[in-house]
Amino acid sequence: MHKALADTARSLRHDARHNPFRRLPDRTVSIQNRLDCKTRKTKQEEQNAMKKIQINRAKGHAKNGKGFYIALACGLLAVGAAAWFGVTAAMRKLEVNPPEVSTPEISNQETDLKLPADTPITLPSEEVSEPEESTAPTTAQPDAPAKSTAFAMPVSGDVVNAYSGEKMVKSKTLGDWVMHTGTDLAASAKTPVKAVSAGTVSAVETDDLWGCTVTIEHANGVISYYANLGDDIRVTAGQSVKLGDVIGTVGETADIERAEESHLHLGIKQDGEWVDPVAFIESKK
Repeated sequence: MHKALADTARSLRHDARHNPFRRLPDRTVSIQNRLDCKTRKTKQEEQNAMKKIQINRAKGHAKNGKGFYIALACGLLAVGAAAWFGVTAAMRKLEVNPPEVSTPEISNQETDLKLPADTPITLPSEEVSEPEESTAPTTAQPDAPAKSTAFAMPVSGDVVNAYSGEKMVKSKTLGDWVMHTGTDLAASAKTPVKAVSAGTVSAVETDDLWGCTVTIEHANGVISYYANLGDDIRVTAGQSVKLGDVIGTVGETADIERAEESHLHLGIKQDGEWVDPVAFIESKK
């Protein structure tokens, strides 16, 4: 049917071209318009189809390009992961089985160094310097008291007046009650008086009451006092004495005890306190 209509339309167009003044019937014009409209629609559909094809091709290219990059990224990730696993495995292997480091063996054999028999061996000489003698003047030092702790009585006489301590006794010379802080030992004039122990003479004096006196310092805070001595004292201050050394003789120089028979007055202090001389000496024998 379309073909017939198309033939009719071509025939009418031919007549119109050769006889332009001839008017085409209305029905023929309507058919022609429908054919032209259909033709245009067909061309439009063909154009739309071509556009769809082009759009699909473009999408396909885009999808192909995106897929390529995704594939490339996946490949790079796979390569990196493989490298990481390889390095990790190698490090673990090194930790488990560390490489053996060979150390050179040191021979324990001694090396003999032999010298010719006639080679002289010279050792360095050390100079020993002799100490120089000091030319500085030496200062004489006082004799230190001996450390002996032995004691003995200075004379062999009996006790005339005993040690009273804090007890008051009546003095024949003064006629009054006094404390007797020492012991009077009977001895005739000129009887040698000996040191009761080793020590150092600290004082040789003449007292207004006790006459000629000698004081000796001993070890352990002990001090001995000898009074009523004669003028012939044989020691000096600073002199060291030994037990039994004669320091003088019995005299009659103590005015405070002049009414008593001839005797030696002996007093002893220990740590600054008066003690009984006889009892102290007996305890040290």
